[in-house]
Amino acid sequence: MTDDSTITHEAFKQFERDKFSLVAQEYDRALAKLTGGIAVVTSQVDEAILDAVEAKSGIRLLDVACGTGWLSAAALQRQAIVTGLDFAEKMVAIARERCPQGSFYQGDAENLTFESGQFEAVVCSLGILHFPNPEKAIAESFRVLKPGGRYAFTCWTPPTRNPFMALILGSVQAYGSMDVDLPTGPPLFRFGDPTECEMVLSAGGFTQVSVRELPIKWTFSTPEDVMPKIIVSSARLGSMLAMQTDEQRRNIENAIIEGASKYATENGVEISASVMLAVGHKP
Repeated sequence: MTDDSTITHEAFKQFERDKFSLVAQEYDRALAKLTGGIAVVTSQVDEAILDAVEAKSGIRLLDVACGTGWLSAAALQRQAIVTGLDFAEKMVAIARERCPQGSFYQGDAENLTFESGQFEAVVCSLGILHFPNPEKAIAESFRVLKPGGRYAFTCWTPPTRNPFMALILGSVQAYGSMDVDLPTGPPLFRFGDPTECEMVLSAGGFTQVSVRELPIKWTFSTPEDVMPKIIVSSARLGSMLAMQTDEQRRNIENAIIEGASKYATENGVEISASVMLAVGHKP
């Protein structure tokens, strides 16, 4: 018999797979731009993630929830032997085009098909919030690591420490509804808490666990660019915004534009944010 939690998990997985496949091309175009794309944001932490797992020439590295391959590309620049995995088939197709030297597969982070002890490093950048059962995904990453291997993941910090998320979610709360018909997923900011990161990695068997906060900046050409980029950069946030009424959507967008205008500089709009970087070693 299938319990309700299993049904909810599968519904959320299907939602994530379908939405990211649907927006894959637009998502990647947003990433490729000099401003406004999440690639600009994630590139600010890519080197820190790779440093954390000591990615270097010859190391076998698995990029879980690799998306369209930006972190994988950075690892390949270090001459690592890169394997990438993502749930969304179209994301995987783009990653293969971007990184022909790597090996990329469609698959489930909670049920990896790789052999135990196959990799010296496993990374997951902003992917853990997309897993309905993150403990299971962490356990699978632990399994496929060699003894002595390293695991690192990043996740957004909550709005109280993240002006960018405060602007987006605060605008939705003020002028729209957070109660929209989306499959129930894991708490968006669960791993924005360093104690939670330490607990889940230690419980998963990792030792020498360390957690630190990395400041980053979202950059946009104009305040008007913020909301369109959010819609194509996130399955949950984009869908939440898209499911508002026309009036709510207009009011939310106006609030985001007004709020983003306060961060205007001579180089465009620069909004601070941050991620947690959690690292563990397999004994």
